[in-house]
Amino acid sequence: MSPFWKNVNEEMQYQGMNLKTLSVLTGIPYTTITNGRNRPDSIPSADVALKISKVLNKPLEMLLGDIARLPENTLLSENQIADNQDHYLLKKYESLILNLEKCPSKVQDSFIRMAKAIVEK
Repeated sequence: MSPFWKNVNEEMQYQGMNLKTLSVLTGIPYTTITNGRNRPDSIPSADVALKISKVLNKPLEMLLGDIARLPENTLLSENQIADNQDHYLLKKYESLILNLEKCPSKVQDSFIRMAKAIVEK
């Protein structure tokens, strides 16, 4: 499977989305998606990749992964890198945070202490 399709699969799993839903939301035929996924070095056409990127709400460059590279002279500031990492972590743990916010404050405090204790071991 190509890096593009691996990244799409990971993002779909993270979002709890299946191929049929992706097909419906993008307007791309299900068979087009499955055929692309099943070819080892398959890279979709630009319009297909862009539709998938928009539905998954991920930058196309992120889905392309190893295929797309920034020009060598492109420098990202430390703030840009930190913002990207923070955004990624927020999206990754969003459901956990939302569920924790629904708990009483004593449970929240216990959970935070437990998490800290696990990390410190």
